[in-house]
Amino acid sequence: MSQISWLIALIPALPLVGFLVNAFLVRNERANGIIASASVLAAFAVTVAAVANLAMLEEDARRISVTLWEWIAVGKLNISIGLLFDPLTAVMTLLVTGVGALIHIFSISYMHHDTRPARYFAYLNLFVFSMLMLVMADNLLLLFLGWEGVGLCSFLLIGHWFERKNVAPGIVPSEAATKAFVVNRIGDAGLLLAMLLLVSRFGTLSFYGIDGVSGYLSQIAEGSFTFVNMGIFGSVAVISAVAMLMLLGVVGKSAQFPLFVWLPDAMAGPTPVSALIHAATMVTAGVYLIVRNHGIFDLAPDATWWVVTLGSLTALIGASAAVTQFDIKRVLAYSTISQLGFMIVAVGIGAYTAAIFHLLTHGLFKALLFLGSGAIIHGLHDVQDMRRMGGLRKSMPTVYRVYIIGALALAGIFPFAGFWSKDEIIAYAWYFNQNHTTAIMLIFSSLLTAFYMGRQVALTFEGESRDTDLHAHEHLGSMKWPLYLLAFGAIVGGILNIPGIHWLHDWLHPVLHEEVELFTWQMGIFAGITTILAAGSGYLGYWLYSRVLPDQIKSGEEDPAHYYLGDIWKGLELGWGIDYAYNRLIVKPYRHLAEFLHTVVDRQAIDGILVEGSARVMGRLAGFGAQGQNGNVRTYALVFLIGVVIVIGYVVIGA
Repeated sequence: MSQISWLIALIPALPLVGFLVNAFLVRNERANGIIASASVLAAFAVTVAAVANLAMLEEDARRISVTLWEWIAVGKLNISIGLLFDPLTAVMTLLVTGVGALIHIFSISYMHHDTRPARYFAYLNLFVFSMLMLVMADNLLLLFLGWEGVGLCSFLLIGHWFERKNVAPGIVPSEAATKAFVVNRIGDAGLLLAMLLLVSRFGTLSFYGIDGVSGYLSQIAEGSFTFVNMGIFGSVAVISAVAMLMLLGVVGKSAQFPLFVWLPDAMAGPTPVSALIHAATMVTAGVYLIVRNHGIFDLAPDATWWVVTLGSLTALIGASAAVTQFDIKRVLAYSTISQLGFMIVAVGIGAYTAAIFHLLTHGLFKALLFLGSGAIIHGLHDVQDMRRMGGLRKSMPTVYRVYIIGALALAGIFPFAGFWSKDEIIAYAWYFNQNHTTAIMLIFSSLLTAFYMGRQVALTFEGESRDTDLHAHEHLGSMKWPLYLLAFGAIVGGILNIPGIHWLHDWLHPVLHEEVELFTWQMGIFAGITTILAAGSGYLGYWLYSRVLPDQIKSGEEDPAHYYLGDIWKGLELGWGIDYAYNRLIVKPYRHLAEFLHTVVDRQAIDGILVEGSARVMGRLAGFGAQGQNGNVRTYALVFLIGVVIVIGYVVIGA
């Protein structure tokens, strides 16, 4: 292999080695954290070297495939364990290893004195390895293994504190982990069916092909003229069917309507887990899947309509639900759902570079916000309810400064990173896609985003502490350096693709083949208006909860807005009642059915009648037969006589 091939193969190998060492060899808390952090940091350094080598190649040559070994060879189907490194993979790999390394370092202090440090850091390394395999796979089956791997690690890390029966705000970690695992299986079934359809029609799962054999992305043009029989649903174009099945996988993994219900409960895991898995990496896997397969979605307009619709609806649901939350992490969880909706809308309208741009900036400022909230929770001894907070601006000044930067970036305020990426999506929807309805929904969602961040900052940092029993401290240790670096990224991250420079656009051009859209003065005015509206909305949230309503915020009581909005506010607080509807329409009937099957069918019918009943019948028959074997000669003579009579009777009647 060439030098760059060795570098590419080394990227996922390093976190895998860290996982094996921590899982089987090391049982020292500090050593576990250092080994895990060093392995991911080394992977980031190797990624930087690989990207530098890739950048020196000609644009047409920036796609390197590294086949490690042959995996499946059945007939014409050949699937290898192979890695793909192109500009899109490079961007995703830098995010996974870079942000992942910072979160590992943060975890060293945050998880100090945890009862299972080896388990925690081993699973964190395993997650990074699985995510790297997902974004570096050169075929859809290997991507699916990484897809399932991150789902498994999500289950294990959400349930890290499985012995706890309740964590804020009233979630059972083991149940939250199971919920995430089960809901994601629905989407995973869609992706699995998409793979089966691709194999049946194109005979391969490779993206671009190896050894002269074309990948399915090279054959999709001819697939647009073939149809698959869907029974009662009629015939559907193969490309449309594949796109819709992939979309089902995206809806599950990237927490889109109606399968977003697992993400808020996933906050039961440690906060660094929330930052890594549920903000910066795993939940963006669905966005990556669509961008990697953008050729399929370009030929399936019926599927892209659903992508845009679900994305815009999710953005609105997530933002409106975040406004009503009092748990500091739950606000950020619903915010993540909303921002994922922005990314899904972007890929649905064909703004693939804008989607990746927002994916990158969101990974920076949302990881910053989650780690900042983790520092707050750490300093308040596991308190997450913002109604008990207040006045942390004085006692936690460092966290306050970096948190403000993350909040401004998320709210889309100029010149922070979120402004550039979020406005690019809205402008594309308004000007180039001419989808004004979607653009308006995104604008309204962005205004709600600014409002709930202003509200959160006011409740957390302003005024005085509303709980006199809390004694906040700011002993950050190793936690401060990841916060500083992520804050720096949240400030300057927008430079990656600002108008006139568009480095990211040029870098991804060999993969996405998107032309640069010219920036006009009308777009500048449009961006200015949306920024002014966002700033006004953010200040309104800050002003209301720091100046007007602070005396009405009390621990355990409803938000003052609940008095005016009543059930509407409560419905928003419950995520539009989607989870409630699932519990009433699916979970409870399923449990009642399971109880009926267990009690009536299993215990009474199968055990009571078929198994134990047949045994009782045979026992009684055996007891009856045993009465004739009592050792009494007269009984035997009687039986003999009856037998003789029966035989003579049969002979006589038969004759």
